[in-house]
Amino acid sequence: MTQRFTDNQDGTITDTQTGLMWQECYAYPETGNYINWYDANDYINALNEKKLGGYDDWRLPGRLEIQSLYEIGKPFQSRGKTFLLHIDPVFEFSYGSCFWTSKTRLSAALGFEFDNGDMHWYPQGSISGSVRAVRETFNPKVLVDPAWIELQEN
Repeated sequence: MTQRFTDNQDGTITDTQTGLMWQECYAYPETGNYINWYDANDYINALNEKKLGGYDDWRLPGRLEIQSLYEIGKPFQSRGKTFLLHIDPVFEFSYGSCFWTSKTRLSAALGFEFDNGDMHWYPQGSISGSVRAVRETFNPKVLVDPAWIELQEN
């Protein structure tokens, strides 16, 4: 079985299952704070100016894209305790479990929580999330069993 994630050794991770490229780190460890949705977009713009991994087309992930990173449980050790991490350990993960998505409605934006897998609408100005940038296009059908897709199309 091939490994799903490839560390590109340039601050990016490629998901071989979805074809998406992700930022290895995320805003919280870099800023030390949660940020609002507007600041999340400014953070993405700064990544594009720096050309993270040599690319300038980074963006906020969509709902299904960020959910595709959620793992039921990956154990990891920290300070002598075992915790369940809900994202593959190839990604940097410290504090801050809520991540902004590109999905908005009126003055709210959708946030995905890696601690429990929930999605919630938050005011775009609330300082309640972080961001992990993504690039490339995503076809959600890659996450569905091909036999099920064939049944639906017939």
